[in-house]
Amino acid sequence: MKLAEPYLHHGRNITTDNFFTSFPLAEKLVAKGTSLVGTIRANKRELPKPAKIKKDKMKLYSSEHYKSGNCILTIYKSKPNLKVLLLSTKHTFIKIKDNKKHTPETIAYYNKTKFGVDVVDQMARKYTSNSASFRWPLQVFFNILDLAAINAWILYTECTGSKLSRKEFLFQLAKELTEGEKKKSNNIDYNHPLPSTSGERRTCQIGFCKRNRSNNICKICQKVVCGKCTNKIEYLCKNVQNKCQILK
Repeated sequence: MKLAEPYLHHGRNITTDNFFTSFPLAEKLVAKGTSLVGTIRANKRELPKPAKIKKDKMKLYSSEHYKSGNCILTIYKSKPNLKVLLLSTKHTFIKIKDNKKHTPETIAYYNKTKFGVDVVDQMARKYTSNSASFRWPLQVFFNILDLAAINAWILYTECTGSKLSRKEFLFQLAKELTEGEKKKSNNIDYNHPLPSTSGERRTCQIGFCKRNRSNNICKICQKVVCGKCTNKIEYLCKNVQNKCQILK
């Protein structure tokens, strides 16, 4: 409701997928002059029994319709073992198209208006920054990063008239985003290192040990470093040592 707030009271329709759709949401939107069309999950309590039964005697490409208040529920058997459940407050009655699949009007309208979200999801899956992680805030961040990259590519091609492919655009974007970090690493003063101790013990950030804890800090890169990840004389992590050898 918070996302839809700017578009309420204007007679618009909102198309949703089964993550959002519910009867209470549909009634709330109707009260604010907005209709809803969307697929709904079969585990909703308010659904009739035919909607929850997976194996029944419904014929292929047949449909059933149930009306409750302002809502119409369409049960459409699109495949031998698959039923599509769709809730609509936009339609007062359902027309069946005269084609081989006998598509109900609600299903046709949903297919016509859902493509925006589906296309974006497909694009995000094709080229993604996502990596395996059980931390949901990190997954949300990866998704935001993917969507931002898609929006940036669209704006770039529309504003410049360029025909740059999204793959090439993402490579250029990644290169430009890393330039700032490269400048920081190049500006390190190896002749005047920073202090090498900290007040609290933290997990080693170098990675050559088994997550040891230490209050020592590398004088150059300022990362927490334990005894196994340092040189013998002073606190220099192995990453900085290799970098120094390359510079020499």
